[in-house]
Formats: sequence, structure tokens, C-alpha cells
Amino acid sequence: MVDSFYDGSPYDQETVRFYDVALEGAQVRLVGGFMEDGGFRTLEGLKPRSVVVLVKGEIAHGCARLVEALHAPLRQPLVITATLPSYIGALDVLVVVTEDGGDEDALRALITADQRGSTSILVGPAAGPLIEEVPTDTVVVPTLPTAAGMSPARVVASISTVIDLFAEDPHIVAARLEHVAGYVNEEIEALSPERDELVNPGRMLRNWVEGHRVIHSGGSELGMAIANVMAPLWSRRGLISAVLDYPELVVSLPDLRGDNSGQHDIFYDPFLDDNPGVVPFRAVVWAEDEPGIPDAMAQQCDGPSKGPLASALRLLTRGQAATTYSVEEKDL
Repeated sequence: MVDSFYDGSPYDQETVRFYDVALEGAQVRLVGGFMEDGGFRTLEGLKPRSVVVLVKGEIAHGCARLVEALHAPLRQPLVITATLPSYIGALDVLVVVTEDGGDEDALRALITADQRGSTSILVGPAAGPLIEEVPTDTVVVPTLPTAAGMSPARVVASISTVIDLFAEDPHIVAARLEHVAGYVNEEIEALSPERDELVNPGRMLRNWVEGHRVIHSGGSELGMAIANVMAPLWSRRGLISAVLDYPELVVSLPDLRGDNSGQHDIFYDPFLDDNPGVVPFRAVVWAEDEPGIPDAMAQQCDGPSKGPLASALRLLTRGQAATTYSVEEKDL
């Protein structure tokens, strides 16, 4: 997959930014291979009192919430927190998600959980003091050594795997991850920077939101979970945006759209004309076939029969890719 984007010629800026996106399918496949090799053996058939997911940052928090949506209704409580609960003990499973190789809080949490007999999993970076000093019984989920930043697909796949192994055969879970990885790679092919807006759904989305205030939303629990990952991820990468629950978005439309007289004048340029008012608004409605409201674009993927995890990770990958494209200025 990665080789198709690199032939030895110099990278352009879009290809450089797209690099981590191009690895998302491989990250999922790596989690599945780790399980096939017995990396998650201590979790198989476990029936914990609770699963505690310790996260820092809104993107990681959103990924954990997405897992919650994908597995609802849950067999055991899923506690998503930034602080280790005082009750953590031998009946609980701890999953720590961090991209900081020197995260001392994460290390203390893993040591505390280990001392109290908890099963612990680290979804962390490829290297750093944290990786070197974790307790020997902690399951360290591997990552691709060349990846530069957090992989939402890896985080979601890892937490999902932990939950699935409490009730499913590990070979079934591994086969599912292999299937999901292939589906994500199909999306990555469609999102290649070499493909233009007519055939690239990520570039189409990026161009559509250019020059607008953006609100992410979803008409379902899954759509809202994806929106809660996308808003901080886009903002972190320079596409400042926010998230609203769909009913809140509908109620807020008059205020969000503001004075529409200029927005619908085909000769009106909000950046060149006098008194442009507010920057125009657009919404992205995730995991829906139709947006259902004006000034909005729906994001859905084909093949729901491939499973909710595959569809969710495909949409996450598309949202990531949208932040990597350049927007060419159009001639007036």
C-alpha cells in the first residue's frame, strides 16, 4: 500500500502529509497480526468488572467513545477517563492510550494497575522511556515504526479488540481485523493525493468546506462518535471546526447561517466584497446518506454489510485525508 505512493521521486507536500493516512490499513493489520501471535492471550475469555480507558486529548477520547458506540450495548462498564480511578484492581482491565513516549502519568497508571493485579494494555508510541519502563506484564500493542503521529484506526482497533476478546474466539477477531484492514486500504486508494476531486471523496470534502466555519455532526450514535473525533482532529491540523449533536445543529441553523443574503448571491465574494458579515457556515454529517439540512454534506461509505467497524474506520480515514490536501485558488 505505501509503495504505491512512493516511487523514489521527491514527495510533494500533499504526499508528505498523506503519509500517516496511507498507513491506517497497515496499522489495523498489525493489531490483528499481534493477536494471531498471542499478544493478547491474557485477555481471552476474561470477564472483567470494568474496562478503564485512560486517555489524554480530545482525539483519543473521541476514539474511545467511538468504540463505545460500536459495541453498544456493552457487556461490562467502559470507563473513559483522564485520571486512573481509585478502585482499579484485579477485577478490572486498564487500557492506556498515549502518543507521548515520555508520558509519566501513563507510566504511573500502568505501574499502579500492575501492582494491584489489573490486566493492562498500552496503546502508545513506537519508542521512548514509557515503552522501555512499562511493567513486564503489560501488553504493549505494536505500531509501525515509521508512523509520525497518532493513528485513530490503531486506537479504535486496539480497544475494540480488547472488548471483543472477552466474548469471541481470537481467530474470528483476527480475521475481522484483516477484513477491516483491506476495506480501509480500499478507501486509502480512493483518497490518494494523485486523484482529483471528481473521484476522491476526501478532496471533494476538503474543497467543499474551504473558507467556511465547519460543524461536524451525525444523525446516529455512530455518526456523532465519528464527529467527535473529526472536530478536534481537523482543528489540530488547522481546519478549525466544532461539533454539535444533530438536533442541536438543526435548532441552531438560523444562528449558524446568519444573514444569508450574501451567501446566495452568485456575485458575492465574502473575502473581497465590503461588509461580508460572518464567514459562511457549512456542516458535515457523518455516517448518513443525506444531510437532511441546508449547507451540509453527508459522508457515508458503500458496503455496510462489511461491518460497522470497517465502515467507521473508512470514514475516519476519509476525514483524516481531508486535512492533507491543498486547496488551489481559483481564478476570478
